[in-house]
Amino acid sequence: MDERSADVRLDAGIAADLISAQFPDLAGQPVRQFGAGWDHYLVTAGDEWIFRFPRRAERVPWLLREIQIMDVLAAEVAPRYELAGRPSSTFPYPFVGYRRVPGVGADRSPVTNLAGLAADVGAVLSRLHNTDTARVPPTPSGWEREPWAQLREELAAQAGLVRPLLPEGLCSAAEPYLTGNVAEPEQDGPQRFIHNDICPDHLIVDPSTGRLAGLIDFTDAMVGEVVLDFVGLIGVAGYEFIGQVAAHYDLPLGAGFGRKLAWLARTLTLTWLADAAQLTPADVSKHLTWTARAFGQSWEPQPRSQQPKS
Repeated sequence: MDERSADVRLDAGIAADLISAQFPDLAGQPVRQFGAGWDHYLVTAGDEWIFRFPRRAERVPWLLREIQIMDVLAAEVAPRYELAGRPSSTFPYPFVGYRRVPGVGADRSPVTNLAGLAADVGAVLSRLHNTDTARVPPTPSGWEREPWAQLREELAAQAGLVRPLLPEGLCSAAEPYLTGNVAEPEQDGPQRFIHNDICPDHLIVDPSTGRLAGLIDFTDAMVGEVVLDFVGLIGVAGYEFIGQVAAHYDLPLGAGFGRKLAWLARTLTLTWLADAAQLTPADVSKHLTWTARAFGQSWEPQPRSQQPKS
């Protein structure tokens, strides 16, 4: 069984019974499946609430930790978990509910001018990264200590899944990464509290304005290098957009940020492409686009004194 497989079943009917029993004010609200990631089932209750249910026992400590983290964060950074569900005979794990953030994923916004979004993301990351790291509980599996060499080795092990998907020019550029021959950068950047899974699905955008409406899903949050919160922005646009975000970021990025960003973007987009080929083939086209962006012209931040004023 894949380590990300569910060990418990949940459908809309089971979820509706759980929500009605534990939150009587929501009884009778239509409950619908909203999706399922690798870690959680998601359902909506009416138009206002989203509930997250762990898909397997291993994720329960992560969810309990995330509840602690949400109590630390400022309300303007992330939605609050207002409802806490208890384990029961019907569903053996705790679950949570939060008010739905209206909008769409950042890659589905019809607004093509990304300047406002870049400003909003830079401001949110600044506030997030100012969180007192002493108040952040450690990850259950010690992700904080994961060496980037492990990312390089994991990609090399999956290279056979990726090569047949890449067009010739991109495959040639990617080959040194696929063979594990591009050394990882030093992990010596600023250590701050990071979301650690910034991606278009977690950046919720108002489709009428293109501005950021909310940042969701802090499951993987931890204390780590700030560059890890910039690399997933490659799913929204290219390095130029990431540079615009950085221009609105008011903390030091650290030495070698551009090299780290490019190495992580290329290594991770290829890894995500391999995962899509194996687990979600419908997402292969999207991840090919991200990979092509990652192998475009990289970007090196200017010294802060030379950055344009916002």
